[in-house]
Amino acid sequence: MLTLKNVDVHYGRIQAAKRVSLHVDPGEIVALIGGNGAGKTTLLCTISGLIRPSTGSVTFAGADITRHSPERIVAQGLSHVPEGRLVFAPLSVADNLLLGSYSRHKFGQGQAIEADISAIYDMFPVLGERRNQPAGTLSGGEQQMLSIGRALMAKPRLLLLDEPSMGLAPNITRDIFRHVVSLRESLGLTVLLVEQNARSALKIADRGYVLETGRVILQGQAAELLANRDVQRAYLGRDLDA
Repeated sequence: MLTLKNVDVHYGRIQAAKRVSLHVDPGEIVALIGGNGAGKTTLLCTISGLIRPSTGSVTFAGADITRHSPERIVAQGLSHVPEGRLVFAPLSVADNLLLGSYSRHKFGQGQAIEADISAIYDMFPVLGERRNQPAGTLSGGEQQMLSIGRALMAKPRLLLLDEPSMGLAPNITRDIFRHVVSLRESLGLTVLLVEQNARSALKIADRGYVLETGRVILQGQAAELLANRDVQRAYLGRDLDA
């Protein structure tokens, strides 16, 4: 479904991604793990069209989207839940969800959009309870649910999730990851998950990639990465020799 081939990304003279190649198959949850500054967010922004790669290609559902605009990429079925959630704080929960469906309005899908908002409220009942509340007054976990719900309103086939556990309590993090799994099971959604909480990410993922200083240094099945000694030492806070 998604393929990156030899992608380089630069910020001026700084190279943030170096010959990155990876793929995500339909129905998979794929984790992209690594430390701060590894280039994880850069790659998601490159996939969603917010950053243009210097070289290389991004292919989604058989189409080269390397030079497509972000709004065109959303319309093609790819939604991005950004790091830090970035809800529209002054707007209500309901209006944030409505904005997520902007790419569908021109197709006269008013009734379908309303039904999808109701489905989001069923998925995240607290959002339904607070539908008229300004998004900026929600808790961090509630804002993360809203950010995911807003992305789902575009009816994506692939969801890019950037650090969904950031700043959240462990019990809220577990709830968020359970929702990610249920989205795959109930909607057939494909997910590329960027996460510093490597253990939680790999526990729900099928496969994973380890990114370091802009390069993919390791890839494999999620269970294999969880058992890898180097991954345990660097990202899971565990040293088997200790």
